[in-house]
Amino acid sequence: MSGLRYAAAMRLIRSLAVLAPLAVASLAIAQDAEKPPDPKFAPETSPLIGYLIMAVLFGIVVIVSLMPSKRSHTDL
Repeated sequence: MSGLRYAAAMRLIRSLAVLAPLAVASLAIAQDAEKPPDPKFAPETSPLIGYLIMAVLFGIVVIVSLMPSKRSHTDL
């Protein structure tokens, strides 16, 4: 029984020995990365166009929702 525990511990140590240098290398590579560029906000279109489109779509949804529907001959 004690041989099984020893084998599992050795596999764990071996896998950690392989993964530790990779973890350190990935940290070093991440620190050498260039800084991301500064974002520049320059809207080419006016937000009023978006509001206008939203109002038109809202109006269409309201009109379609308020239209009466005749589903059968028992409806008034």
